[in-house]
Amino acid sequence: MFSVRKPVNRSRRGFKPLSLRQGVLAFMVVVCLLAIGLTGQETWNNRAADVHASSQQTTNLAQSLSQQATDSFQTVDGVLGELVDRAETDGSQPRALRRLQKVMSEHVKQLRVLHNLFIVDAGGNGLVNALPQLKNANYRDRPYFIFHRTHAGQTTHIGRTVRSRTDGSWIITVTRRLNRADGSFAGLAMATISGDYFLHLYNQVDIERSGIITLALADGTILVRKPFEQANIGKSIAKAPFFRSALPQTAAGSYENRSVVDGISRFYAYHRVSRYPLLIVVGVAEDEVLAAWRWETLLSLVELVGMISIVAILGGYLVRQIKKRETAEALLERLVLVDGLTGLGNRHQFEAVLGREWRRAVRAGTSLAFLMIDADEFKGYNDRYGHQAGDNVLKSIAGCISGALGRPADLAARYGGEEFAVFLPDTSSPGAFAVGEAIRRAVVALNIAHVGSPHGIVTVSIGVGRVSPNPNGSTSPSALVKAADSALYQAKSKGRNQTEPAATFIPTLAGVISEYVSEPV
Repeated sequence: MFSVRKPVNRSRRGFKPLSLRQGVLAFMVVVCLLAIGLTGQETWNNRAADVHASSQQTTNLAQSLSQQATDSFQTVDGVLGELVDRAETDGSQPRALRRLQKVMSEHVKQLRVLHNLFIVDAGGNGLVNALPQLKNANYRDRPYFIFHRTHAGQTTHIGRTVRSRTDGSWIITVTRRLNRADGSFAGLAMATISGDYFLHLYNQVDIERSGIITLALADGTILVRKPFEQANIGKSIAKAPFFRSALPQTAAGSYENRSVVDGISRFYAYHRVSRYPLLIVVGVAEDEVLAAWRWETLLSLVELVGMISIVAILGGYLVRQIKKRETAEALLERLVLVDGLTGLGNRHQFEAVLGREWRRAVRAGTSLAFLMIDADEFKGYNDRYGHQAGDNVLKSIAGCISGALGRPADLAARYGGEEFAVFLPDTSSPGAFAVGEAIRRAVVALNIAHVGSPHGIVTVSIGVGRVSPNPNGSTSPSALVKAADSALYQAKSKGRNQTEPAATFIPTLAGVISEYVSEPV
């Protein structure tokens, strides 16, 4: 078994142009992707804008509340400084304490920030307070008392929020040390600020339902928190990411995180209180900040889905119309280019393909082979058996021709009447001859009776032509057809049922063998 024909490669470099239907689909995809991209970008930008606006508001609020805390503690600190001077100067005699009590009472009446004022001796006993109706207690076990007893400096100490031993309310203690003349510990002056004072201020600030405002010590201990929950007093926010990373480097800033107290995701702003070891943290819930954005996003998604649906519906309709048009065009092309009886190409298609392949062969320097096939004594068959039987014979011959062709580039056509043509691009002489013989033998194998034929059955005669187109134009497609037609005449003159190569290019025996035997199997 030998290979006699080369496969024809019709691939071209570059991209194959899109069909109209593919172009419409591609356009639809691009439009939808563009719409999705623009909507996504706009949505993200809107979210960023809302977050930025919230950050600005919380930052400004934290700064304002920090200033308010500074003013409040500075006022209290000034009062404590006055009490320390009076107590250290006047001593703790009853007469001096009565004068001091009047001063303290006047301060508490005039300053809303003050809950009470105390003078405590070195043993922790309360000597006098601003509210004479309240009994003095002992404070020796309180952390602030221990702090001043063990620290010689007269720095202002802000303690944790505790329960008042006088009236049971939540208070923040602010204390300063009292010294004797020799510098030894003589007790302390203490001011208390009710937690309700700050809660009253914070409750006037609108931070939505899940917002928080926290006043904490520098170590993260919560002094006051809106909304107020007793369980949160004394908790620490020191585990919050900003506390460990940002706060040591910056006195103010913002961040987004889940609360270590209640687990709610919020946008936070923090600000150190100047001059005092205090910190203000303001947080607004992420869900509340982005509620409007989420609603707008939902509307945008509905609009996007609606737009994509409209594009899909219109595009689908357009694609269906294009498909119908393409189907109609394909049917029309089939009617124009295909022989209605045999299903092979018609004469018009054959001539168009021959011209195109001839130009291709000129550019590539390849050869073209051509078979001219004629049904032997077909007129006599029609006269004896009828035109219906004759049409069936032509269909059977067309089937034999199609079955002998194995490459997409090969073309079989009804040339006219009972004549057929087979076009074989880039095919050698032995290859073309072998195809012709395969067709002839297949027709013989049909064994269709034909009394008017010398062979007693339907046969075909085949002429084989082959030309290598010359770039200088000295050869033309008509030369190829003429060569095959001449060879067909020779086949008929030799008694029909023959495959005859054109005499102008019958190769020598050595040439046939060298071209026919391309590769052993």
